[in-house]
Amino acid sequence: NIIRERIEQYNREVKIVNTGTVLQVGDGIARIHGLDEVMAGELVEFEE
Repeated sequence: NIIRERIEQYNREVKIVNTGTVLQVGDGIARIHGLDEVMAGELVEFEE
């Protein structure tokens, strides 16, 4: 049964991502709103 095969192959991995909104960028500094798990002044690395 094709449905049973698809269910067995389903990847159950869960990826949690903390997202925010970039408000301002300048001189290598970004002001971001919504990153609840980040403290003020903390170094954060962005994907390109």
